[in-house]
Amino acid sequence: MKNRRLYSKVLAPLASLLVIGTALAQDVDTSAIEQAQSVVGETNREAAESQERINRLSNSSSSLFEEFKTESDNLEALLVLNANWRRQIAIQEDQLETISESIAEVRNVTQELPLLMSRMIASIEQFIELDIPFHLEQRRARIQFVRDAIDDPNVSTAERFRQILVLYQTENAYGRTHETYSATLNLDGVPTDVDMLRVGRIALTYQTKDRTRTGAWDSESRQWVTLEDGAYRNAIRDAINVSSGLIAPEIFELPIVAPE
Repeated sequence: MKNRRLYSKVLAPLASLLVIGTALAQDVDTSAIEQAQSVVGETNREAAESQERINRLSNSSSSLFEEFKTESDNLEALLVLNANWRRQIAIQEDQLETISESIAEVRNVTQELPLLMSRMIASIEQFIELDIPFHLEQRRARIQFVRDAIDDPNVSTAERFRQILVLYQTENAYGRTHETYSATLNLDGVPTDVDMLRVGRIALTYQTKDRTRTGAWDSESRQWVTLEDGAYRNAIRDAINVSSGLIAPEIFELPIVAPE
């Protein structure tokens, strides 16, 4: 019994120590867990913040890349546009050089143009006086009209030159046409009404209204000559009718000087 009491006394403190140790262990473990949980929570927060910063940096990087790509495309477009402008400027510079040369030439032509126009009028006037004498009054009036245009300060140089060209074109057309018209000729000192027939510039003939007299212009002697051959009377009358449109065209004989 004595020993059993001794064991009880010994076991009781041991049990108390065990209880106290267990309580202390529980206190220690709970504090460590809470501290570990706190560290884990802090780490998670730092990781979340780090991830958020990474996301922001990623988004910013994507935005910067897109902006860089856009600016790169704009730069390429500007380089192409600039190259096109350089080519256009080069072409325009060549054109400016050509225009400058043309202006210099125009200046020279403008200085020489009055003399040229004067010579052209003098030449066509001389030509008309030496030509077969048809519509002399009208043709001389055209020359005077052009002279008046040249002397008029209100008429531009271009219009003056145009008038001269029209005069030349009109005279040139006479060589490709034929016509019949009425006129009055001084035959043997007597004014006589006649029918005139002009064929280009190769023949200018006349016939009196009563068909009793037929003649032609002799370019060598510069005068009217009477055609004594009666065959010309009918031929010229037929030619006058053809030119007037009274009969159908046909072949007829005319007094034409053979070229030498």
